Amino acid sequence: MAAPSPSTVAASVTFDSDLTTAPGVVFDSTQNDDNDEVLAEVPVYLSNNLSKFLYVFQYPLRNAAFDSRSGPVAARIKPRAKMVELDLPIDTRSSYYSTERGEDFAMGMNDKKIKTAYDKRMEEHEEEQMYGRSSASKKEEELLDRMTFSSTEVPAQTKYVVGAMRDGELHLTPIRGTIQMRPAFKYIDKIDEKFKAANKRIQDVEKDEEDNKKKSESGKAQTLQVSMKNNEKEGLAKRNAYSMAVRNAEEEAWQPVVFYDETTQQAEMVYDGLYTQNKQELKCTTSRDDYLESLSGIKRQH
Repeated sequence: MAAPSPSTVAASVTFDSDLTTAPGVVFDSTQNDDNDEVLAEVPVYLSNNLSKFLYVFQYPLRNAAFDSRSGPVAARIKPRAKMVELDLPIDTRSSYYSTERGEDFAMGMNDKKIKTAYDKRMEEHEEEQMYGRSSASKKEEELLDRMTFSSTEVPAQTKYVVGAMRDGELHLTPIRGTIQMRPAFKYIDKIDEKFKAANKRIQDVEKDEEDNKKKSESGKAQTLQVSMKNNEKEGLAKRNAYSMAVRNAEEEAWQPVVFYDETTQQAEMVYDGLYTQNKQELKCTTSRDDYLESLSGIKRQH
C-alpha cells in the first residue's frame, strides 16, 4: 500500500450560495474577446492503470501528516469487505502519556488472561513446589503503545479523479472510492471480555469449592447434572442477527500488507502508474445538450 504523494491530492470546493435565489447573469456575446489572451493549453490524458486500486484516505480526527516516526507500523486489509486497519504508534515517553492508564489498556492488546486471586495463588503454589519459594519480583508491565485506525467507506456522491502534471501534460486517474479512518477502541471490548472470563473462572472455582464442601459434609452420593450448550445453535442465532455484508466482513480474514510512505522507492513506482503511455485522442460522443442535462439532473421531456 503506497501513501499518496501530496501532488496527487484532489480537493473538492463548495461555494456557499443559494442558486435558486441568486440573480441571473447576462453574458454579452458581442463583447470583443481579442484582449482575453489564452495563456496556455494543457493536453489532458486519461489513465486507467491504477483506477481499480486508487482510494482516497481521509483522517477527520488527525491534523498532521505522517512522517517517519508517526506513520503506520502495521497495516492489514479485507479486500472483499473493503476494510482497512492501520496501527499508529503512541509516544509512551511523552509527558502527556499516562503510564497507569497505558498499563490498564495494554491488557486489550494481547491474548493473556486477567489473573484472578485464585490464579495468583495457584502460581505461587507451583513456584513453591518447583523452587521452594515464591518469586516476589514484579514483572515489567506492558504499555499501550499503538492506536488502531479502522476504515469506513464513504458513499460516493460524485466522480473524483486524481490529477498529476508532468512535462506540461495533465494525467487524470479515476478514484475507485473514499474511506475515512477513525480510531477503533477494540481493546476496550477485549478487556471487557477478559474481565467476564475472569469472573466466570472465579464463579466456577467458588462453585467447585462449595460442592466439595457439601459433599464432604453429607457423605452422600451427589447427582451430577451435566448441561451442554448447543454452540452451533447459539452461533447460528448470532450470525443471523447480522446482515449479509457484516457477516461476510466478520468471516473474512485480515491480510497483512506493508505500508510505504511517499518517500520510499515503492511509492515512487506506484506514482509512475498515474501517467499513461497511451496518448490516443479520445472522441466525445456526447452532445453539449446531453452533457448539460446530465449535470442539471432534470430530465427533459421528448
